Amino acid sequence: MNHFIKKDLLIFWRDRKETLIALLLPVLLIIVLNFALSGVMSDDEDNPLDLHLGIVNQDEQEEAMTVLQEKLVNEASFTEANALAVSENMYALQPVDQLFAYFNSEEIKDFVTVQKMNEDEANQRVEDGELDGILVIPDGYTAQTLYSSITGEAPAAQLRFKLENNTNENNILFNLINGFIDQLNYQFALSKVEGSENAVVHAPQGGVETVETHTPFTLTIAQYYAVTMGGLFALFLAATVAIKTGEEIRQQVVNRIYISNAHPTQFLMGKMVSTFCLAWFQLLFVLLTSNFLLDVFPDRSASFWAGLIIIITLIALSIAGLSAAFTSVSLRVKNIDAANGLFMFVVIILGAIGGGFVPVYILPNWLQQIGEWTPNGLALVIYTDWVQNETVSSILLPGLLLVGFFLLLVVIGILLYPKRGNAK
Repeated sequence: MNHFIKKDLLIFWRDRKETLIALLLPVLLIIVLNFALSGVMSDDEDNPLDLHLGIVNQDEQEEAMTVLQEKLVNEASFTEANALAVSENMYALQPVDQLFAYFNSEEIKDFVTVQKMNEDEANQRVEDGELDGILVIPDGYTAQTLYSSITGEAPAAQLRFKLENNTNENNILFNLINGFIDQLNYQFALSKVEGSENAVVHAPQGGVETVETHTPFTLTIAQYYAVTMGGLFALFLAATVAIKTGEEIRQQVVNRIYISNAHPTQFLMGKMVSTFCLAWFQLLFVLLTSNFLLDVFPDRSASFWAGLIIIITLIALSIAGLSAAFTSVSLRVKNIDAANGLFMFVVIILGAIGGGFVPVYILPNWLQQIGEWTPNGLALVIYTDWVQNETVSSILLPGLLLVGFFLLLVVIGILLYPKRGNAK
């Protein structure tokens, strides 16, 4: 089989133009896309958040405790003494005051500007694009919220968040408001725990929690296309190997191999091994060259690069399986040109849904899920997870899927491989 492997490597090497295209074109595209699309996937530090929230306060906080006591006596059957004691105990949990304190905390006020105004003015400023959203505190909110926390009934008055268009900015504001409500509810629950009457109740605090379980990572254009372009051109490589099989059929090379009494599957195995070697070298070359020119993966350890080599090996294995299936189809069809067109169509489809042509996140969710089952889509998943976590689990499960993809295609290639005398 060594002769077959050598033959296929020499066939590819002698086509210097195609070899240079396979190696240099992905690197050139990565460089061009990196500068052309610079900032599209940049770090948050380069584009800091600047959110503007208008708060319309319609609540009468001065009357809230009086209203609360009356509700407890009239609706919850509290005695006046008990209602007064409970109201005084809940005084520290004034939700409106805590809401303003939450948005004025050091962590949140750096990127959220809060402005108090009436509802008409707030609506106009949202229409003019000066505000990202409006938070309306309805009349009776304080009394209703505190009453609900005591009795467990659903509050009659709730915060209302109003927006003009659904954007990332007002989604962030919405999540911040939900975070405040969750923390406030937790404080209410804590105040009702038996034995916690004398506990100090803390107002909800805003902020951003940094979880140190993995390396902070934001996918940049250079990093994204260094991964996807390598995978895309590796797919084209599988099609190219199959196309060259068509050339061998035209030149009677396949018939001469059969006459030599070589085992039929040696030809197929030679295609697979040579494709694996070519894909492995191409993927490594693209990543190393991109990293050298654009510093794609700065300050990474030797173990990180060892993991990348394992990932490259798994991807090259799946590409080798794809070339086996393509090669067997080439040997069976009558019209080689039609087969070559089919191979390129399959590669383009795999490349598109795997994120090779456009960033995968702009595709519909159902198409993204399908793309994660393609070799290049799985490559993107493994690379991203490995860069973030550098754990064995980052490679293990997707790696097994790539091995399964390889075995499936090898079986298909062997089943489709024509018996002696049946090649077209």
